[in-house]
Amino acid sequence: MLKEKKQERRGIWRFSGYLADVPEKFRLSLNEGNTKEEYFPPLDVILKREDQNPTGSLKDRGLAFLVSKAWSEGFGSFVLSSSGNAAISAANYCNLAKLKLKIFVSPKIDKNKLLVLKQMKADISIDNRPLSMAGRFAKENNLYNLRPSLNQFGSEGYQTISFELAGNKGEISDIFIPCSSGVNLIGLFRGFKKAGKLPRIHLCQPASVCPLAGLFDHDYQSEAVSLATSLVAKHSPLKDQILKAVEESRGAGWVIGNDQIKQADKILLKNKIETSAEGALALAAVEKARNKGWKIKRGVCLLTGKKY
Repeated sequence: MLKEKKQERRGIWRFSGYLADVPEKFRLSLNEGNTKEEYFPPLDVILKREDQNPTGSLKDRGLAFLVSKAWSEGFGSFVLSSSGNAAISAANYCNLAKLKLKIFVSPKIDKNKLLVLKQMKADISIDNRPLSMAGRFAKENNLYNLRPSLNQFGSEGYQTISFELAGNKGEISDIFIPCSSGVNLIGLFRGFKKAGKLPRIHLCQPASVCPLAGLFDHDYQSEAVSLATSLVAKHSPLKDQILKAVEESRGAGWVIGNDQIKQADKILLKNKIETSAEGALALAAVEKARNKGWKIKRGVCLLTGKKY
């Protein structure tokens, strides 16, 4: 079993001995991680409350590490394209060390998330092609691109979710993960491998954008838009790694429609849990898997972000 380093009790750095090296003076933290694990009787599953991270999403784990690592390597100016949560997280960590950050977002960004960024006085550009524009801007201005799916350390911080679950809950049979580019899934997979306790990994995506989950699940009707507005990646550089992780764990992929998200959200709200549509999507995937005959003895559902 992985053990926390007693002298390092703050944020993801409790597990620094199991992560890529970052000198202690560069370790940025908002006390992320160590989120609640609540048993949810209606669906007989454990909810991992990543929506309770400091800026409201599991992105805090990934960005805490990625910004710290880049800063330790001498970088002080960054660029990032985001659907919202990653931008809010990155802006907060960059502010801790007074690092510069240029953010590119789509006009379709959640209005409340955009408001948060504006209140932080973040340097924001709204563009129809935020991903490509961020990449171009980074090259033209010699900035560090924080896009996690293209960075070897992009998934590093997410391993700490696995470390916590393995340490607190022991053997887990299944874990349901809402995915866009899938960098969080890769981190969880690597973390569970290190902990020596690999559950079946379930890749969860919306019916509007499901390039990975759709390879496993064909029982869905395609939709034009999704309530899960953070799950927008139509392509992922990590595709091969993601599929290998799911297959090695003997897991699956699930495609979830808006009606299923709404139903799961109603169940959560009835039990006084208010979280993002992405979390509700993962919970709906738990129910769909059971309806398809999966025996889930000790499952975990990631609630990845708060509701704005």
